Amino acid sequence: MKLRIAPSPTGELHIGNARTALFNWLYARNNNGKFLVRIDDTDTERSTPEYEKNIIDNLSWLGIDWDEGYEIDSSNTYKQSDRFTRYEEVANNLLNEGIAYEDDGAIRFKVEKNNVISFKDYVRGDMEFSTNDIEDFVILRTDKTPTYHLASTVDDIDYEITIVARGEDILSSTPKHIMLMEALNAKIPDFCHLPLLFGPDGKKLSKRHGDTSVASFKEKGILPEAMFNYMSILGWSPGNDLEIFNKDFAISNFDLKNVLGNPAIFDTKKLLWMNGQYIRSFKKETFHELAFKTIEESLSRSLFAEEIKRIEVILPEVQERIETLNDLIGQVGFLLDEPFVVNDVEWNDVNSENAQLYLMNIRKRFKEMEDFNLKNIEEMMRAELKKQNIKPKEGFQATRVAITGTKISPPLFESIFALGLSPTIARLAEKIENL
Repeated sequence: MKLRIAPSPTGELHIGNARTALFNWLYARNNNGKFLVRIDDTDTERSTPEYEKNIIDNLSWLGIDWDEGYEIDSSNTYKQSDRFTRYEEVANNLLNEGIAYEDDGAIRFKVEKNNVISFKDYVRGDMEFSTNDIEDFVILRTDKTPTYHLASTVDDIDYEITIVARGEDILSSTPKHIMLMEALNAKIPDFCHLPLLFGPDGKKLSKRHGDTSVASFKEKGILPEAMFNYMSILGWSPGNDLEIFNKDFAISNFDLKNVLGNPAIFDTKKLLWMNGQYIRSFKKETFHELAFKTIEESLSRSLFAEEIKRIEVILPEVQERIETLNDLIGQVGFLLDEPFVVNDVEWNDVNSENAQLYLMNIRKRFKEMEDFNLKNIEEMMRAELKKQNIKPKEGFQATRVAITGTKISPPLFESIFALGLSPTIARLAEKIENL
């Protein structure tokens, strides 16, 4: 058994192509088969080495490896642009046999009428196409470059692909490919046409739904494990409403024949939720290592010892709150030795006479505090609320913005404890108008 993915390097690796690659890979691994990667770059004007690299890098980032193909075997080429001579040879042979004919310098395949092309699709079941509905089609253009129909079909024959699993948008082309294979006396592979990805609005996934490349989600802080898992359930389920599982489980349970025929909905909100579940599942040591690496990459510098000490205090709370690794800086930024900035809009929203009095009172109590710990911080701050007879939201929100610079931060008492006594007193002073 051998399956393949054949992306075109005319853009970054799309979520849809990545899902197709994943399903092919899972089925090959489940059946001890082989998985091949080739580059379909017959569109020489739009294909670039940068997009090739993007495709390869992001397949690897997802944890998809391959047994044969691009960058694996130097003795063979897996780029269509290196095989134009082969495609021209096949087209000329079909021409000489009378199966194809010349048309204004191009070569067209001659479709025999009154025939039926039938095959059993893994997802869609029995399929039939009348050749009366199929026009003679170009296989070699006037500039001697192959069309998709010829190049893809010849590649599948030459590389001995036994199962062609691809998007349903190619379904109407499949009878043409079968006719070509029959004309070349090749063994017909099995076919599987996967449902397309739709957005939450029920329309085909496109840029109007936001980012659609794997790289864009990687840059947003999505974990490869979460992306792999989420893509696995786009049109397939292992049953029992199970949604979160690891790679080995997916391999053991995946079957192309169980893929649903309906369009799969790509919901970024659900991906973010799943990513958050993976973040929370990390062991403390693993998350800390990943967090510090992410923060340092964001800052383009190494963290100072005191910064690490402060951040370590708050990381258990942060781990329970964030959805992506990119959320880290927003949560711990107030603990860094960087210029401290308060969001003026949010400060104006929480500032009031009661808030000013509350900040002044807790600052005084902090200056008197002998044992600076979580328990004492919380007890003192709650006691001051009662003394002043104001609601927690009024006092705590003003404190939060004064201490962290924003309304959105880790839990307040933990944030104050992580920051430390002296910086807390100093930041409160900055926001007390009549100190």
